[in-house]
Amino acid sequence: MTKKETPALSPEMQAKKDAFMKEYDSGTVPKKDVEVALVKGTITNDGIVRADGSIEPFSVAPRKDVETVEEKDHRVALVKAKICPNCTTTEFELLMYMAGKYNLDPLLRQIWAVKFGDSPAQIYAGRDGFLEIAHRSGHFDGMETIVNWETAKDTKGLEYQKIKGATCTVWRNDMTHPFIAVVLFSEYNTGKNLWTSKPAVMIGKVAESVCLRKAFSVSGLYSPEEMG
Repeated sequence: MTKKETPALSPEMQAKKDAFMKEYDSGTVPKKDVEVALVKGTITNDGIVRADGSIEPFSVAPRKDVETVEEKDHRVALVKAKICPNCTTTEFELLMYMAGKYNLDPLLRQIWAVKFGDSPAQIYAGRDGFLEIAHRSGHFDGMETIVNWETAKDTKGLEYQKIKGATCTVWRNDMTHPFIAVVLFSEYNTGKNLWTSKPAVMIGKVAESVCLRKAFSVSGLYSPEEMG
């Protein structure tokens, strides 16, 4: 019995096949489909004959899990419009660089940019962003935050308790000693917004942000509470 020869492709279909194989080499066509077809010799003038008898033509659309340049540009434009519409391209790229460096999601407000007028944009990460970095490291072993109070006197000489600051302690499971950060209320209190209604929460977040950055070597990134 002689082996059945595969009919030669026409020049036009050979060109389509060559283009198809180029797509295959670039990863835009599922490799297993082509590999099976090559083994079975089921590449015809119409395309690849699948096991179920269906034909995959040579001119195919990119795989859905491969992002085209247009799709990427559209996605980037949407992200920029949502998280920093007033930023320059350079500022946006810097934000994306910092997000990638620390693996933070700007759409979840783990990292973001603030820009006023023509001033340079400021990039911030919240306390929750620093916690995300800590948890992902696999070495986070707990955190404790204590708001420190002190006794003061009002204009009538009556004593009352006021916030002095906060102390945060962070433990790592790969170190013998914890990291400790002590912050003073007078150095961070802006007297505005949540600093007037929830001062203990705010100074606690500052202490946690400072301590988490120290414990997990986060540089060049600060929380807005730290910056005032």
